[in-house]
Parts: sequence; C-alpha cells; structure tokens
Amino acid sequence: ISGNASYRCSMSSSADFSDEDDFSQKSGSASPAPGDTLPWNLPKHERSKRKIQGGSVLDPAERAVLRIADERDKVQKKTFTKWINQHLMKVRKHVNDLYEDLRDGHNLISLLEVLSGDTLPREKGRMRFHRLQNVQIALDYLKRRQVKLVNIRNDDITDGNPKLTLGLIWTIILHFQISDIHVTGESEDMSAKERLLLWTQQATEGYAGIRCENFTTCWRDGKLFNAIIHKYRYGICGVFSLHKHKACFFNF
Repeated sequence: ISGNASYRCSMSSSADFSDEDDFSQKSGSASPAPGDTLPWNLPKHERSKRKIQGGSVLDPAERAVLRIADERDKVQKKTFTKWINQHLMKVRKHVNDLYEDLRDGHNLISLLEVLSGDTLPREKGRMRFHRLQNVQIALDYLKRRQVKLVNIRNDDITDGNPKLTLGLIWTIILHFQISDIHVTGESEDMSAKERLLLWTQQATEGYAGIRCENFTTCWRDGKLFNAIIHKYRYGICGVFSLHKHKACFFNF
C-alpha cells in the first residue's frame, strides 16, 4: 500500500510540474523585458516553478538589472554623502555611512537645522524609541514646510532602508537647494524641478542639436553635461562650435 501511495504521489507531482510547464508555454511566447523576470515581479505559477526547480536563481538579464541598479545607488549614496557633509561640517559633524549614520535621527535633525536656521527638539536617549522619535521630528518638520514625503516612515530611516534613505535626502535637496534657484522667465507656480529644467534650457541655448526636455533621456550621451561645462568653464571641455556640422563633443 505504501508503495502504491508513493507511486501516486510521484505521479501527482510530475503531473503538476508538467501542467505548469504547459501553462508557462501557453501564457505567451514574447520575451520578458529586463526586470519583469525578477522573482518579485513573477506571477505566482512562475515563482512556484522556480521553487520546484531548486530556488530563485537569477538569470543573466536579472543580474544585469540588479547590477545597474546597485551601481546607480552607489553613485547616489556617494554624491548625497558629500552634499550632507558640506553642510554638517558647519556644526562639526560628519557622515561616513549614509544608511547607518542617519538611523538615530541626530544627523538628520542637525542637517535640517543647518539648512533652515531653525532649532529643532530632539530625544537624547539611545533606545530604538528615541531613534524613531528623532526621525519623526525631522519628518514632521519637513511636512510643516509642505515638503511631500511619499511612503517614507520613521522606521524606514531608523532601519537603514537604502532606497527610502536616498529618497528622503533627494527630497531635502530638492526643497532646500534647488528651490532657491531663480530663473529669468519663471512663473510663480513653477516647481523647483521645472525651474531647474528652464535654467538648463537657457544655459544650453545656442548649442547646435542640444535641447533639454527632461532629466533622463536627454542626458544619456553626455552632450548636455559638456555644453553646460563649456558654457561656464570654457577651457575644461575643449572646443565647441555652434555650427551644426562642426560641433565637437568630449563626452564623459
């Protein structure tokens, strides 16, 4: 009896496995876009299939997506850390690891105090409760200044969440740094990002074949960076010709 039960069990497992194979083949023959095959983006039957086959092993496309995202985060982390330290040095403080050194909220509060000139309260204890409270003080202060914080909670920063920590610092930069930009021709209802885009368009006006329409695709070939550098530091970026057929670019 036990042998028959074992046989039925193995047959059932193989049948389930083949059904999933058939389902995956019928679900579409088009190749998934990079990122669609990441484990957390897969449909339930595909996640089950990977477990049966021995775990969620990343394929080359998935590894490439994660590698690019990781490199981007490293660049942002390094850039944001330098920006923070430029301001914290005024109060003799320093951040070594962006994700770790903001967790207790003290450096975050100090940064906001330097940027705003205001004095904020803070908890002096070292328990998790005090850390959460300090981060919440910083978040509440930003909300009072009408800074939009999307899905960022105090425990995200206290737990050292990389993505949300980077998102918080970028939001602070947008509000305190870029919001101070004033451009000829701006309107009162323009956001800081829109004013920065307008400034970029004005700075690169007259450079053949260059037009800044966004902060993504327009920057990929490096020409916009070169045009801005050439505009303000002529000797660094080589020779630029304003004639369409004689433009000489030194890309990064």
